This record gives sequence, C-alpha cells and structure tokens, in this order.
Amino acid sequence: MHAANHNWKSTWKVLPLGLLAAWMGCGGEPLQDPLESQQDALVDGYNLVVTGVSPTTVVPSSAVTFSATIRNAGNVATPAGIVHGLSFWVNGTQVSWSDTYTSSIAPGASVTLTANSGPSGTKVWTAPATAGAHTLLAHVDDINRLPAETNESDNQSSFPLSVAAAATCSDRVRNGTETGVDCGPDCGPCEWAFTAVPRTTLRTSAKRVYAHWHYYPVSMDNTNPTSNDYYERSYIAVNGEGGVHAAYGGMMRERPLPRLPRTETDWRLRDAKDEIELAARIGIDGFYLNLWTDSDVNNGAVWTRAKTIADAASQAGAFDIIPNFDMTILGSGSQAGDQDLMIRILGQMKGYTALLRRPDGKYVVGLFNPAAQGRTAAFYATVKQRASTELGMSLYLVPVFLGTGSTALFEEYKNVGDAYAGWGTAVPVTTAGYSGSLKTKAAGYGKPWIHPMSSQDYRPKNKAFWEARNSLTLRSIWENVIADGMDEVQIVTWNDQHEHHNIRPSTGKQWPAYDMTAYYIQWFKTGTRPTIERDVLYYNHRIQNSSLVPTTQTSANLAVCKAGCPATNDVELVGFLTSAGRLEITQGSTTYGEDKTAGGVQTLRTALAVGTPTFRLKRSGATVVQFQSMHPIVGSMAYQDLLYRAGSSARAALPSCATSCANGEARCRLCPGEPMWLKR
Repeated sequence: MHAANHNWKSTWKVLPLGLLAAWMGCGGEPLQDPLESQQDALVDGYNLVVTGVSPTTVVPSSAVTFSATIRNAGNVATPAGIVHGLSFWVNGTQVSWSDTYTSSIAPGASVTLTANSGPSGTKVWTAPATAGAHTLLAHVDDINRLPAETNESDNQSSFPLSVAAAATCSDRVRNGTETGVDCGPDCGPCEWAFTAVPRTTLRTSAKRVYAHWHYYPVSMDNTNPTSNDYYERSYIAVNGEGGVHAAYGGMMRERPLPRLPRTETDWRLRDAKDEIELAARIGIDGFYLNLWTDSDVNNGAVWTRAKTIADAASQAGAFDIIPNFDMTILGSGSQAGDQDLMIRILGQMKGYTALLRRPDGKYVVGLFNPAAQGRTAAFYATVKQRASTELGMSLYLVPVFLGTGSTALFEEYKNVGDAYAGWGTAVPVTTAGYSGSLKTKAAGYGKPWIHPMSSQDYRPKNKAFWEARNSLTLRSIWENVIADGMDEVQIVTWNDQHEHHNIRPSTGKQWPAYDMTAYYIQWFKTGTRPTIERDVLYYNHRIQNSSLVPTTQTSANLAVCKAGCPATNDVELVGFLTSAGRLEITQGSTTYGEDKTAGGVQTLRTALAVGTPTFRLKRSGATVVQFQSMHPIVGSMAYQDLLYRAGSSARAALPSCATSCANGEARCRLCPGEPMWLKR
C-alpha cells in the first residue's frame, strides 16, 4: 500500500529556458538529459526518471486512469523483486498510484505503468465537470523503495493536463480552424438516433456487457488495403492462402473497415487502443479474449495480437480483459500438456492490470467449449488448483457452452464452474422463455447466467449459415434479454470475421449492428429505453437471392442453412423514428411502403429484387429522409455470398475520406461508411 503522505525526495529539476530548448530534438522528443549524462559518466548505478504520461487531455466528468512511462537512465539494471512505485498527482493532490511492478529494468530500457489503486481505494480519477487547465505530476519511486538510485532529484516530472469539452459534430468534417472536432471516434454519438449518456454512467451500471475478441485485428500487416493487404490477398481473394479457400470463393466475404498504413512502430498497439475506444464508447465493459497458444510460430502472430489487446486495455483503463481459453483448438497432444499450456498462458497474462477480478480477488477466466476433446470438470479442477498453487491466482471459471449448453453439461460443471454462459445460435427469438428459462436453469445450479448476443452467422469455409432474418436476430435477442432482467451478456462476437458475426464496423455490414447495439446497451444498462431524437433509417439485405445458383462454385461446396430455416430473401428497413411516418423501399419501378402510426423502432420488409434499393421516410407526403443502398443486389454470381449487408442514413452521407486522410485526420483510421474502401 502507498502512504497518503509522501516524503518528497527533492525539489524538481529545473533547466534554464535556453538549455531546455537545446535539450529537445528536432521532432520534439527529449534527448538525453545533460545533467543525467554527467552523472551517469561518473557513477555506476540505476536511476529512474519519468519520460511521459497519458492521458494529457480528458473530457469533463470522465473517469481517468493515468499511465506513465518510466526509464532507467542509469547504467545498471534496477533490482528485481522490489516494487517500482509510481504515483500521480493533480494540482498537488495525490489521486492514484501503481505499486505492482517488480521486474528489473535494464539500463536505457523503459516500461509503462498504469495506476492500479489510489488514496480513495480506486485507480480512477474523476475529471472536473468544467473545462480548464491543470498540472499532472508523475513521481517514480515515490516512497523510496529503491534507495540506491544514483540520483534522487529527478524522479518527478510534471505535465500540462487539459480538461476540454468533447468534440461536437456538425458537418462531420474537420475544416476551417477546427481542431479535434468532427474527427474520428468522438463523433460516433452524432450518428445515433438518440443522445448517449456519459460513458461513466454505462461503466458504473451493475449490468455488464462483454464481447468476444477473436483473432482478427483491424490490420494484419499494416499494409495499404489498395495494395492488397493480408485481408484482401489471403482471406477474401478466391485463391488466397495458397488456394485452400478456392472451392468456396475465399474464407471471408468482407473485412474490417480498413485504415491507411501507420508510420509508428507500435501500430498494433495503436490499432488495439482504437478498437477498445470503439467498444467502450457503446458501453462494452471488456473483451473475452480468445486464447489457445502462447507462441507466434506458424500462428500468424495470434499470441502477439492477444497480448497487445491486453496491453492496450491496461494502458487505457476502465476496460476489462477476460482470458478465454478456446478449448476447441487448444491442444498440445495430451491433457497434461494442455494444463501446462493453460498455466503458462495465465502466468504470462497475470501481469496485465486490465484482467478482470472479482471483489474477492478471483480472476475471471472463460472456457469456450469446455467439453471439447474429452475434457471433464476434473481437468479444470486441476487447472484451478495449479493456478492457485503455482501462480497465486484464484480463478472464477466461466464455461461457455456451445449453443446454450445441455442439462448434462450444467450437471458436469456444477462443482468447477462459477458462472454459466452460452455461445447461442444466430437466429431470431420470439419468446422471453428463450433467455428466461436459461437464467432459471442456471440458478438451479447456484450459477448466474451470462447470455449470448448474436447478429448473424455465415461460414463459407464450414459450408453453413444460420438464418438471421436481416437484423431481427440482434434486435429480438436484445429485447428479450432486457425484458427478462438479465444482468450480464456476452456479444458473439466483436470481430470474428471468419464466421461473420462481428459487430465491429466492417466493409459489408458497415455500422448498423454496432449502432443498434449502442442503443440496446444503453437501454439494458440504464433500464430506460433511449428517447429517439433524430430520424435514422437502417437497411439490411443480402446481395443475392439465397437460391441463386453460382456460376463457378459447385453445389457440394455451398453453405446450407443450419437453423432458423428456410432462408428468407427480404430487404429490411428499420426506422428509428421521432414520430409517426411512412417507410418506403423502392426497387426498380416498384415501391412498397407502410404507414407507421407511432414513432420508435419501426420495421418494413419486402421481397429482395435485382437492383439497388432506395429507402425513404415520408411525413405528410413530403420526403424527410431518402438514400440508396451501398450494396447492389445481383442476379448472377461466381460464388455464393449469403452475408447480410447493411448501412444507414446517418452515415451514408458522410463525405469521402480521401481529403481527410490526405490531411492526416484521425477519423480515417476507422472511417465511417467510406465507399472508397468498399471493394464488394
């Protein structure tokens, strides 16, 4: 624990203005401190300094978790096994600290530490409600646990801390003298039909929403998508990955919304932070992180990707990571070897501060398909015992059953599972019993139930699809879960592009699944249906009739319906309406419409036809909203494509990112609805 009052080691090091200017490099990066250089030349030893802090700009009333990078400016490694403490002070008042890092830091090396606690028992500092300028001070080795430092006078560094109003949206372009406005993730809420409550309200809700994070980041190789990055040349291309996907026309029918290449060496970490920002903005509390190996060898850097997400969450703060073992593919060749592998992975993940822990200190760990490869509850009881003995980690295990789990599985895992969860099935639900009975069933075993949230599921590689009926699966499950009073859900998934049930924005599905999820999470967490303040229309349709016979793909390689059958061939329009109005869908010369006598969430469906649909909202005979689908419906295809495409009126009119990207605007890294990247 940190003491509330610290003994200040010395006065701050102050450099004359001229020397300070000379000390900064051309790019604004600090060079070696001349005073440190003199001392390092004379004395052997270690010396810790603070080189940077994050964040330095926050919005009013936001929950802030500070991080700082510390460097060993000496020529001897710091001792291992001793806490390298770090405290954070705002305007001279201590607000948080980090006191868990005990590894040695080599000469010249740096580490980033994130606050894990504070004087009030929380790592979070709440920003003032009004904008203003403040001073953030970071103090390394703050209570002198490392008394052998060669220089005790340079442990503190102060930085300007700005509390600034969040960016507002008007024309959706940063132009004129605007800085940081209409740019990137901050503009998301402006695309919604409702006004978002503060993130802190969603985060502090007793109800929790997690999302499964799979293997697929925004970028695989930081290559320009127009030059055929890995998604384009390997996953989407018919002959990608050596032709293994040729029989069914490529493994994927879409990809994450791309970005231009990043020049930074830590581009993976920056991408991961973008993803976490995107997820946290709609009220997702964290990721169930899919794990099955601790090696990058022949695995496409999946271990590095997993660690990067955990690292990004630890740096960002207020976002949880749950190690989730994928028992379907985790396999060392023996069950004892599998247990060894799980313990190794947990040991390497333990140091991430973002790992979710229960109030009693237990680490939450997921088990996807726990019965795979003949494993039993006894197998996981051994893992629990070894984690406690070898790692000092008490585990709270969450078996995630395929589908929703059988009575036999509930019985099997009653003594080793602490909560039950299901993977679910991506088909619409029509009765509350679908979720309510599962909650009751789990409660009968003394377990809470974590309900799966799905949108669609289409797997060309596995020759299977589940009939989602456009966006009905997503909407119906959410509405039933809210009606049933569920406490926790897991979204299936955030980014599994292979099975196409991601809600992360992508080139085909675009933003509607993400945007609708934002609406339902706010309703779920606050208990109040959000008020619709802006008319927004969402469309959802396939680009081919499900019965269309491909010209190249053979019938033996076609995906077939597994549940929710038969397949439907509808164009769907969902209106988030401020008041009554008429919804219309025009295909060719035919217009189908319905008068809706009230506002709220209203739907319209009509049979799919070749061409490009147009969508419309009218009131009193006047057109209020009109726009066209980004996805033409075709009458001939070489390979089957049953993925539902989507779009919305709120994002369809966004100007091209070409100019914005040329100007280096952040919005292009996850550009909403950008047609220039839409290759199919």
